[in-house]
Amino acid sequence: MSLLDGVGHVGWWGLSPSQDLTTYCTHNKGAAPLRVLCVGANDLRHVLEMMCSGREVEVFMMETNLELYCRHLLLLSVLLQRSTTMGLQEKTELYLDLYGNSLVRNATSKFVENSVTSFIRMVTDEDYLKEVLPMLDMSLLKFKERDFMEGIFKFWGTTDAKSKAAFPIDQYWDNRVRSYLGSRYDAGKNIFDMDFSMKLKERATLLDSKEYATWRKTGVGFEVRDGVYDSPNRTLCSGIIKMIGGAKRLARGYWGDIVCSPYLSHGIFSPLKSMYEVRNRINVRTSSEIAEHNLMCLIYQINTGKKYTKPPKPDRFSFAGNTKEESDKATLEEVTEEEENEEDQTVEVAEKVEKLTVGGNRNKKSALMELDKPKSSITVKFLPLGTMEQLPKKQNLLKSFDLIYLSTSQLSYFTPELTAILKDDSNLLIENIKYIPPLTTAQEGAFLPKLKEMATAAKCELLGSNDDKNNNFHLSFHRVD
Repeated sequence: MSLLDGVGHVGWWGLSPSQDLTTYCTHNKGAAPLRVLCVGANDLRHVLEMMCSGREVEVFMMETNLELYCRHLLLLSVLLQRSTTMGLQEKTELYLDLYGNSLVRNATSKFVENSVTSFIRMVTDEDYLKEVLPMLDMSLLKFKERDFMEGIFKFWGTTDAKSKAAFPIDQYWDNRVRSYLGSRYDAGKNIFDMDFSMKLKERATLLDSKEYATWRKTGVGFEVRDGVYDSPNRTLCSGIIKMIGGAKRLARGYWGDIVCSPYLSHGIFSPLKSMYEVRNRINVRTSSEIAEHNLMCLIYQINTGKKYTKPPKPDRFSFAGNTKEESDKATLEEVTEEEENEEDQTVEVAEKVEKLTVGGNRNKKSALMELDKPKSSITVKFLPLGTMEQLPKKQNLLKSFDLIYLSTSQLSYFTPELTAILKDDSNLLIENIKYIPPLTTAQEGAFLPKLKEMATAAKCELLGSNDDKNNNFHLSFHRVD
């Protein structure tokens, strides 16, 4: 049982909570535009935070798989759907469904299927992309990479019935769990509880044990709405080279995380004190509820430029045998809002899907996916795969970045060559390993000394400490030369 058997070969989500990376640009606190390089972030969590920062930011993203770029494009299109066709609650639910569920609702599957034509045009027609989603720049990608992304989107566009046969993710997930646990498979529930209690409970206090165990077993992490989750999430499909029958072949399947969980990005931290309330030694909020509220706040601010001020939904203990005083907290405004949401949900799914894509006509070449423009000055640029070693060789990039972010899987790039493209007195941010259950105590203990050794070679020094009691989701290093 190796680390890759659990964490996976492809990271579909980050292993740390979302943060506004512009706050680490301490040398540039003025109105000057910021340039940030994100390496191996795996998702858009930090980008969403930066879109709410009010700063002008140019984000360069380098991922390890083209499937991740396709996912970025999909999730950006979800949160920027026209408010006249998709409400805030629907955007949030759709985002979470696609983001962290192995099996999704039929309406979610239809949304992806009917959006594919527009996505293909975005990667093959730069003029179309500039008109529909001007904040995204894919001009740096190679033509063969765009062709590969087109093939990924075409696979996403297969009908639900065909995708169940071509990508039976429930079987793939169970096979991964069986392979990871081995002879301990029958005691899986106890293993999941042990991983939670020994590694995650104290470090991610808002993580819900039951939700975590359910996700470890089924891959479904966010059931924010009652419904049937039985359609394969085709956006989690990828391929790796494996030895099959004595020869190296491309194996399609689910090769992502099965131990850390998608809750880490948005569901284990909150700026609201009420989210940390505990009753009878149980968190009153589940991880999915926290993620839903955090994302709702981000999506609202991205689309309106204003902070979301409405209180979270009632917690799991509300109206369930509480005191009369607690039950009376349901105000007329909350009841009215709930009734309005119920009326919105009566719209037929088929009609909604038609409106959310390209006017219901996939054959009209001139049809555009209608997206709102974010209320922020941010540009996201996709870098070609495997170009990190080439960046320091480009003279125009030397000392040009205000911040560099490295995920735990990309630490090999923490070199003197990389810091050469970092501005003087700037910071380099590295994702912490505190939320990875398979790591042993010895591996965790060797992490910081190894980082300090790499930092010394790269002429950087650690800022702060590595105290798990603090919310140090990332380790910050300062360039000193």
